[in-house]
Amino acid sequence: MKRKKASILKKLQWRAEFLAFMVVERLLNLVSLETLWNAGAALSGLARLFASRWPTVRNNLRTVLGPEATEEKVAELTREVFRHTTANLLTSLKGAHINARTVRDSIDVRNVEAAERAFAQGKGIIYVSAHMGNWELLAQAMGAFLPDVKIANIYRPLNNIYLDKILRDRRQKRGMKMFAKLTSYYGPLKFVRSQNILGLLVDQRAGRVGTLTPFFGRLMSMSPLPEFFHKHTGAPVLGVSMKTTAPGKWTVTFHEPNLKDGEAFTTPHMAALLEEAIGESLVDEFWMQDLWRINKHRPLEIRGKVGPVRLNRDRDKPLYPFSILVRLPDQPERFAETVPALTALAASRPDMELHFLARDILRKSAAASMIPHSFHAIEDDHLPQAVQGRLQVALVLTDQEIAARELTSHFSGLTYSLPEVEQSNKDWHLVSSDPTLPAEERWLDALRTLGLHEPPLQWVYL
Repeated sequence: MKRKKASILKKLQWRAEFLAFMVVERLLNLVSLETLWNAGAALSGLARLFASRWPTVRNNLRTVLGPEATEEKVAELTREVFRHTTANLLTSLKGAHINARTVRDSIDVRNVEAAERAFAQGKGIIYVSAHMGNWELLAQAMGAFLPDVKIANIYRPLNNIYLDKILRDRRQKRGMKMFAKLTSYYGPLKFVRSQNILGLLVDQRAGRVGTLTPFFGRLMSMSPLPEFFHKHTGAPVLGVSMKTTAPGKWTVTFHEPNLKDGEAFTTPHMAALLEEAIGESLVDEFWMQDLWRINKHRPLEIRGKVGPVRLNRDRDKPLYPFSILVRLPDQPERFAETVPALTALAASRPDMELHFLARDILRKSAAASMIPHSFHAIEDDHLPQAVQGRLQVALVLTDQEIAARELTSHFSGLTYSLPEVEQSNKDWHLVSSDPTLPAEERWLDALRTLGLHEPPLQWVYL
């Protein structure tokens, strides 16, 4: 993948960042991993300066912990995540100057038997892991414990060409081969077929090229690469977790996928394997990424190339709902115009959950529509707390200004309406639609603009 030619100012910025990194790294090299970890933990309070990340971490943890988790529990874990993240990141800056002996002294390895069983198959190994613990140290751990085994990973090149080169060179000098992301996969396939080890970080959204599958019970587009490499090489897949056990000390554990006899490894297996690995220590996972982020331009859409796919044995497991609040017209005859759009919306995704907001007089008409929903009367002072915590998007399917204003007293998040009911709220977005269309078609047209899945997404069970 060719880089775009950088401007002189951009190169000067990168050079300054590189020099600052080298100075900080040299200073940190003067102290021990234990001291660095404690310093990072103590500095975690400064993370509150990054206010935008706190809701992201909380929302991720709410998904992982499930609806039974209390707000106090989520808040407590959020603080611990920031504490461990700053400590792990600070110790990772020292990783480049740690010798193999120090790596071995800092890491305790568990369930080595799983790695031995996989290696004995003679087909190479595919390791999948999350951004967990001190992953810079984890990258070196394989070479420190298995000096005679060739190891590689697929990485995303850094924007800063100077930092990218030095970090890539350092890993390669330790015997790790680096394959750039979004290039040909012939190299990694050949590497694994030569009975070597390929490491993959797979806890990020894969977007339009990924496979839609439940991750901690919530649909997400996940990397198809482990399944791809396993399919084309036959190499077994292992999960790797990294848990902080003391300041400057970690435990690395190997996890085997739950495969039945003759069952091929798939992306849903990978998601389950990653859940098990992250479950070793939720606070060591890098939760700063918005894993289930909504596309603000097309909020109804979940992007992926394949799926949604799940294991047949998980068919009855509950799915984290994609909850939408819909402000309906208060008149039965106007509500009837929205029924085709609402019917298509309810069927568009397997995780769809609709909440209708209208005057109580419309309750019977909504029930008669046979569209699965929960009804909330606009006359109530507010929505139930449990409902408010799950809502991700609001749709205004009425062109009445007063109805739109009433919605704002119940919901303050992402809201979408036709231009006729424009509001001043920063989270309010207008949806273009052909005004010459009949009313029923106009509402469908608006939802299509917002990413309505047509045909609806349907489960594939493995």
